[in-house]
Amino acid sequence: MQTPVLLLFFNRPGHAAAVMERIRAVRPARVYVHVDGPRQGRDDDRLNTEACHMLVRGIDWPCEVRTLFRERNWGLREGVKDALTWFFFNEEYGIILEDDCLPDPTFFPYCEELLLKYRNDERIMHITGSNVAEKYTRHLADSYFFSRFSLVWGWASWRRAWVKMSSDLDGLEAFDKENRVRALIPGHMAQTYMMDKFYVTSREENNSWAYAWFYSILKYDGLCIIPNINLIENVGVGDADATNTKARLRHQLVRAGSMPFPLRHPSTAAVEYEVEKQVFYHTQKQKWRLFIWYILRLTGLR
Repeated sequence: MQTPVLLLFFNRPGHAAAVMERIRAVRPARVYVHVDGPRQGRDDDRLNTEACHMLVRGIDWPCEVRTLFRERNWGLREGVKDALTWFFFNEEYGIILEDDCLPDPTFFPYCEELLLKYRNDERIMHITGSNVAEKYTRHLADSYFFSRFSLVWGWASWRRAWVKMSSDLDGLEAFDKENRVRALIPGHMAQTYMMDKFYVTSREENNSWAYAWFYSILKYDGLCIIPNINLIENVGVGDADATNTKARLRHQLVRAGSMPFPLRHPSTAAVEYEVEKQVFYHTQKQKWRLFIWYILRLTGLR
């Protein structure tokens, strides 16, 4: 495979080894690996990050390997953002996988074909392999659909898109004042929820780089591609040491399927309202949880 791959590892060498086996099967010509450093006072982190280093040193097929091994812990927000910037500084486009995102083998040719097809289409900013709402989309006639949601459990993109990343959510107040989210995300409660997430991220009250990337796509009226079936199994959901995928997200556990080829391409790059709602409910906030969150917010109890 000629498409370069960036691997994002930290302290879960068991999961990283499983992902590495999937990478070994497609033998990419260029592999980039970021391993964050151990947290202060965590000897277990030191041992686990060293185990991840050993995995990378064990790459046994002919390829170019570039590594970014941190000596200290940068954290999810700054570490991943910096690693992605490093990757796209060196590559025009590529595939990104975290240590708990186990791809079906068809994920790679799916990404490779779409990266080339939409290489010069400025509207398209993100290709994901994840679709935890697949029961609502697997009946679609096309192999994938367009969305505003930048799901990051196994994804791909281009340098031309990543240069638009605003890690500090520049222009958020103007974006809110112009109510631009209303035209981009279906439903008033969902719009309110997402703006709250963006403000929390801008104040650095969470450790997320992904919400900043999502905001950047919305800011530039970008589109994302989601496969009609799920191609990524997140094997880290519910892990005790998981950063963002705690047990409460078990409803997002969906086994990975295989994408049939040749790909069936949509005739237009349009977002469907009803499909977009299901993507929101399955990736951001379940419908009943959203209702409770919104009522609490209105009553000032949240």
